[in-house]
Amino acid sequence: MTLQQLEYLVALDTHRQFVLAAEKCFVTQPTLSMQVQKLEGELGVLLFHRTKSGIEPTAVGAKVVQHAREVLRSVKQLRETVQLEKGELVGELRLGIIPTLAPYLVPLFLLELVQQHPQLRVQVEELQTEHIVQRLKANQLDVGLLVTPLDDRALQEIPLLEEPFLVYVADDHPLHAQATIRPQDLQAHDNMWLLQQGHCFRQQTLNICTPSAANDARPFTYESGSIETLKQLVRQNHGYTLVPELSVLGELDHNPMIKRFEAPEPVREISLVVHHSFVRRPLLTLLRDTMLRRTPERLHARGAGQKIRWK
Repeated sequence: MTLQQLEYLVALDTHRQFVLAAEKCFVTQPTLSMQVQKLEGELGVLLFHRTKSGIEPTAVGAKVVQHAREVLRSVKQLRETVQLEKGELVGELRLGIIPTLAPYLVPLFLLELVQQHPQLRVQVEELQTEHIVQRLKANQLDVGLLVTPLDDRALQEIPLLEEPFLVYVADDHPLHAQATIRPQDLQAHDNMWLLQQGHCFRQQTLNICTPSAANDARPFTYESGSIETLKQLVRQNHGYTLVPELSVLGELDHNPMIKRFEAPEPVREISLVVHHSFVRRPLLTLLRDTMLRRTPERLHARGAGQKIRWK
């Protein structure tokens, strides 16, 4: 049994296709298949069986894969511990970030990070919270950037920002005349645009207010996966939506469509999240310091706003 065989095994479980798993491991499909077969021969069990949709682990195969992930995580920790002792910030950083945060935060810090640490290979992937949590636990991501708290004992959260929710309202809507907004004001008005199911920002919006549907006169419904699409819908089709402050940083001083809530403002807590086994603490410090340096100080986590949960 070799570490390479375990890596092939985990890749096969992750991608559920021999061709794709081989591509991700940078080997040919026959090479990967042969090594998995050797492992099955050594263990004396069948680890995968074929289905119409691809391959799936057998009952014993699923247990072997779980142990293989734990072994590979331990090996990764060993290598990272040595790098830390040598004072090196090198290797791979796999970062998962939620879609309602990625377009606004990643451009602020990524270029500086890779320029100052050229030996660090950064991979950024946009994923919804559920998938980030799964991949952190499966050792498929190193760090998550998402909304907390998660209330998951397997994960550690390092709060970074408390980002206010803002109201983005069309100029012909009754809310546009108000200097500030209260959550109860939103419950009295229709034509609210929402993100689609699966986004934690959507649930937080609904936790702030329950929009009225009784008087919604629109002849259609539209739920978007993009905050930028919601803003464009408001500009072109009236109504209103809620947006995070980072999405309108360039508009705050001159756009009358943006309204703040009365104090205490509702905010979403944004944190770096890692598995409790994560050992590269200097890397976390680097990420935290870089992001705080590149974001407005008023957004830094201090506990001043009304934290809106998404569960």
